[in-house]
Formats: sequence, structure tokens, C-alpha cells
Amino acid sequence: MRRIDGFEIFAELQRGPGTTIFKALDHRHNRVVLIKLLEAGAVSEDLWRLQLLRESRLSARLSHPNLRRIFQSGLGNEEPFLVLEYVEGPTLAELITRHKKMPIDVCIYIAKELAKAISAIHRNRVLHRDIKPPNIFLSLEGNVKLGDLGMAQDLSDVETLIAGTPAYMSPEQVLGQEVSEASDLFSFGAVLYEMLTGESAFGTRSITATLHHLVNWEPVSISKVRPETPRELVEICQKLLTKNSRERYPNAETVFDFLVWLERGYGLCTTSAHLAEFLESPESYRQTVLTPVDFATLDKTPKVRKHRYVSWGITAVLNATMFLAGVLFIKGVKTYFERRDEAAVSKVATSVYRPASTERAGFLDLQVTPSSSGSMVQVEDDSTGIAPLTTPLSMTPGWHEISITHPQLGVKKVGVSITAGDTLRKTVDFSSQ
Repeated sequence: MRRIDGFEIFAELQRGPGTTIFKALDHRHNRVVLIKLLEAGAVSEDLWRLQLLRESRLSARLSHPNLRRIFQSGLGNEEPFLVLEYVEGPTLAELITRHKKMPIDVCIYIAKELAKAISAIHRNRVLHRDIKPPNIFLSLEGNVKLGDLGMAQDLSDVETLIAGTPAYMSPEQVLGQEVSEASDLFSFGAVLYEMLTGESAFGTRSITATLHHLVNWEPVSISKVRPETPRELVEICQKLLTKNSRERYPNAETVFDFLVWLERGYGLCTTSAHLAEFLESPESYRQTVLTPVDFATLDKTPKVRKHRYVSWGITAVLNATMFLAGVLFIKGVKTYFERRDEAAVSKVATSVYRPASTERAGFLDLQVTPSSSGSMVQVEDDSTGIAPLTTPLSMTPGWHEISITHPQLGVKKVGVSITAGDTLRKTVDFSSQ
């Protein structure tokens, strides 16, 4: 077992491609901690070393009850390490795995605490860039903490390189566009969706398919997967998951305000004690019955909060400059970005059937059994691809005839009814002929 002065390492918890996390006793402060240690000889060792140093530097700027702390950094046998706060309890990913559909009041409480954590990060001009259930820690006392700043970056130094976990990345990250606080909010929306439904909003199969879904595909409606979900909560999640970053909430504080407003409307008062109770005994946890009041009798819906990082004078100068630049160059810039977006999407998306009409598309997730790499798929006699398809087919709403030509078993035709915004999952079984 590794040795670091002042710490007694007694368990290895997680081993990754570049770092290993150990559980240890901090003798100086008489507490249990985690030690994140760079592995000597790790692939891209310099990159991992830089990531650890950046994580340490950024964490020094952040202090909030909903953020997992980094107590110190140092060198052990010339290997850099971080000493992290140990949170006794499951990660949100582990909790979702155990309980596919968590109580709605618990979901709202966790979302509120997560909104506070994201707000604290953004107020310090930092982007997290890897918000996902495995990085959200739940203590047995009912505390919620966001951790792992390995992918975080200063807002003034954000790269446009694709970074993060594919199923939780924003469309602008996938397309290599400029990222902002709105990108973290998209990841927040993906986490909220998963808490409510027990299913990932976008992560399905291959990385290519996942990235295609992020850019082009809407997840299955929460109302269909879990009809008892309050309409207002569904709308909050949908706004977070909007493809256009400008149409999402402007900041995490506004999301928090809407969640509080929603709680008032349904008479909820969930606290850390309730989360602790659910973690200790989920089977006996008494879920709160949602009894909505007339939202019109409440205070007005929350106002949008604005972040102000610079003085009004500087802001006025910047706005004037941006306006003049926009007048001079808007046409050229618009053309440039349209072409760049089209090229980026073409790299992510595979060849799929494109709807001819301007209606909102639906999707067909088509599987063929017995599987064959040579099955030709046609929609109304138009060739669309070779099965197995890596991404759902984008189709106009309505009735379609699908023809599948299996190289060994012949041709089979099926009819499908496509609904706008929904994904129909269909398996064509040639063995049943």
C-alpha cells in the first residue's frame, strides 16, 4: 500500500487510467479523507499532472457547503496528490441504480442543492464541465455535494475542445462551439431527467450515437415515462435541455428560484432530514402526496436573475463595441457559423433518413433480429442505411412503410406510426416469418 506522510492509507476505492483514489486516515486532523494520486507511468502523464494541478488551483477559489472540499495538495514520492473530503454515503449514480424512480420530493430537493453548488462555481467564474450523477455525493446526513473538478476551467480560459462525459455534454460542446454557464445547465438538466425517470436522457449505445442524440434528438418525454411528474417540473427540465443555449435559464440561481416556487405550489418542505431518511430506509420512506394549489394565488413566477461580473460603465462600453461589431460583421459571422455548424453536425451524425417536410421530426429506433451487418433498410422505397443502425431514423410524423432486406432471410415489410418529438422503438424479427 502507498505511503504519504501524515496519512494512513487503508483502502483503494477507484483506479482510473491516470489516477487512483484511496481512502485514508488524516492523523493531523483525525478524520477520514480521500487521496487522489497520480499513477507513475500513466498514459498522458503530463496531461494528468496538469489536470491535478488545475483542480487544486480552482478548488482554492471555491468554498460552499454543496461543494466537496479539497483540503490540500502535495507530492508523495514525487507523485502529485490531492486530499479530498470524504463523503460517507452513495453517489447519485448509485442511488439511481438502486431506485429507478426516486420520490419526486427527494428529486426536487437534490436538484435545489445541486443548483446552489453550480451557482457557487459560476459566481467564481469557473465552469465544471463534467456534471453527472457519479460526481454528485450524498452524505448519510442528507447533504448534497458536487465534486470532481478535474475537467473544470476558468471562464476566461475555456477551451473549445470536446471534454466531459458524452451522455451529459451540451450540444455546443459536441459541436466545438463556445461554451458558457449554459453548458453546465444542460448537464444539470440531463441529471434531473435521470433522477426523475431512472434512465439516461441521451446515453444509449455507442459514443457516436450518443453525440448524435445530443445534437439532433429529444429525449423521451418525462410525462410518458413517469406521468405523475408535475407539469411544471417537466417544463423546468425541458428548458434546461433546450438545444439552443440562449433559450435555457440564464443561471443556476434562476433554476433554484423556480424549484422553490414549485415546492411552494405543491406544499413541499423536503429537507436534508428527509433525504437522510430515504437513504437509510428507502422502503419505508413515506412519499409526499403532491397536492397542488392554484399557482395564480402564489407570488409571481420567479424573475430572471442576472450575473454582473463587471461595472455598469465597463458593461456599457462592451455593449456598444459589440453592437458596432455586430452591425459591421453580422452577415459574415452568421454565414461562417452556419457553415461550421453544418460541417460539425455532419461529422457527428451518421447517414439517416431526413424528413421532407418542415414538421417537427419523430424518431424510429430500429433493430433487426437475427442481427446482420448487411441488412438494407428502406423507408417508402428510399434507401436509408445498413442495419444495425447506430442512430435512430429521423422521420416525418405519420404512417410509414419500412422495408428491410436481410442478406440470408429475404425481405420483410412493416408499418410504423411516427409521432412528432417521440421515439418509437421497433424490432423486426425475421425468425417469425
